[in-house]
Amino acid sequence: MSLRLLEGEVVVNGPIAYVVKGYQHPPGYLVAYPRYNILSRRKLQRHEAKIYENTMYWSCIQRSVPVVPRSAWPYTLRERPLGALDPLISMLESLLEVDLYPTGSSLFVERPNDYDFIVYGADQEVVGRLRELIDRDVIKVNVDILVREYIEKHSSVLSLSDYLRIKKSTILHGLFQGFHVNFKLVELKTGFNECVDPVISYEDYTGPVAIVEALNPHIIPARYRAVIRGVELILESLREIYSELEPGTYWVENARLEHRPSGVHLVPDLGVLRPIT
Repeated sequence: MSLRLLEGEVVVNGPIAYVVKGYQHPPGYLVAYPRYNILSRRKLQRHEAKIYENTMYWSCIQRSVPVVPRSAWPYTLRERPLGALDPLISMLESLLEVDLYPTGSSLFVERPNDYDFIVYGADQEVVGRLRELIDRDVIKVNVDILVREYIEKHSSVLSLSDYLRIKKSTILHGLFQGFHVNFKLVELKTGFNECVDPVISYEDYTGPVAIVEALNPHIIPARYRAVIRGVELILESLREIYSELEPGTYWVENARLEHRPSGVHLVPDLGVLRPIT
């Protein structure tokens, strides 16, 4: 099985499973974060992850990134015991007419709190089918699901009220057949072992940003037409939480304004973005 080189893919290097970040990688390496011990089948604690995190400075994006060798191999379902995940995948794939890639804790933890799935090569037709399942109550979205998602993944950087405002129209989190499921829709089918969109220069930015229009709703890399200081640019994010923003004014902290050949991009991923009251 070949590597996808894409966001959310799980790869193995030694006893550790890493989660791939982004779509462009240094030649010979993958940008990936250590997340799980495949021998003890558990998530790494933060101090443990630091032990297995090897970083390098990559001039393409002008910052240090955690990497593993390109020789790491993709983690497959055959490497874990069969369980509740398998029939769940089959049903969802049939309903959505896609191939689902399971990722996250459900691959390793005995009794996961939720199940994370990625759709590679996602487009607005997939978005439409997912929305239809929610409209028909096949997948149920409620506040309890969102609160659980917030507590597990976002409580350290956002208030609950800000998170619920960001996710008020979500189609990516819900309850299916009694299971808490999360979706990450990725537009690409394969990534690159090269620099695709280099950062020529950048500056840090904290302040207001007006989002005018979502260019690819619910899909990552999320892109929005946005305005800062009266200048139009693209807000771009690889984070699922920022893939469902609605038009309005937001406050962003510790973001980067990146000047690339493709234009000026505001990237909030290393900081935090919240709606302005």
